Amino acid sequence: MRYIKQLSHNQIRYISLPFLALALVHFISYGLLPWDESYQFPLILFLSTLFICICCCEINTLSYHRLSKRLSLEENPLRTISVQLISSLVLTTLVFAITVYSINYFVFGQIASFSRFLSSLFIALLIISIETLVYIIRDFKNLSINQTPATGKKQILISTYNKTLSIDQEELAYIFSQKGLVYLVKKNGEKLLTQFSSLNELLENHQFDHFFKLNRQFMVSSSAIHEIQKDINQKLQVSLHPTAQNIPSRVTVSRYTSPTFKKWMNQ
Repeated sequence: MRYIKQLSHNQIRYISLPFLALALVHFISYGLLPWDESYQFPLILFLSTLFICICCCEINTLSYHRLSKRLSLEENPLRTISVQLISSLVLTTLVFAITVYSINYFVFGQIASFSRFLSSLFIALLIISIETLVYIIRDFKNLSINQTPATGKKQILISTYNKTLSIDQEELAYIFSQKGLVYLVKKNGEKLLTQFSSLNELLENHQFDHFFKLNRQFMVSSSAIHEIQKDINQKLQVSLHPTAQNIPSRVTVSRYTSPTFKKWMNQ
C-alpha cells in the first residue's frame, strides 16, 4: 500500500492500461470469459485493443498538457474545461477511427459494422472523458495549497547525478517551473534543479505548508514576497527576493487568484 501511494499518475495509468484492454476484450469484443467452453485467450485481439488504448490515452495526455500551457484554470476555468473536454473527444474520435479501421483491415482483413464501431467509440470516449476529468480535478486541487500548519520539518528529496539531497522546506523561498524544469530557490539565493518536470508533479510527491501557488510557474513562501503592486484588470505584480539567475524576479498574479493571495498574505 505504501508503494502504491508513491506511484505517480502516469505510472498508475501505464499499469492500468493492460487491465483495461483485458476487460474490453473479454466483455465487449471477444464475448467469452476464461471459464466459458471453447475459450482461448484472444492474444491478437488483446494486443490490438491495448495498442488502441495506448494511442488514445497518450495522444489525449499530450494534447491536455499542451493545451494547459496555453490555457489557465486560474484565469478562465469554464473555457479551459470546455476546450480540454472538446479537444479530448474530437482527437479520440479521429485516433480511434484511424486505428480501429486500420487494424481491422490490415490485421483481421475485414471492416467492422458501423453500429459496432459506434458502440466501441462511445466506450472509448467515456474512458477518455474520465481521464481528462481526472486531470482537471488534479489541476484544480493543485491550484490551492493546503494551509494546515506543519507538525514538523518536511523534506524534499532531490536526485542530482549520483546522489540524493534532502532539502528542508523552511530553507526555501520559492519554486519556479519552466519548459519541463523545476527549480528550488533557497532563502540564501541558491538555485537547485530538481528531477521533477512540473509543479503538478512536484505537488503529487510533496505537500507544501505555508506556500502559495501564484501561477503555473511560481509557488512562494511569504518570506519571498518583497513587494506587491497593483496592475491593470485587478492583477497584481509581485516582486520576489532573493533573485536567482535566469528566473524572473517579478510575477504576475491573475485577478482570479489575487483575492485568495491577499487573504493568504493577511493570515
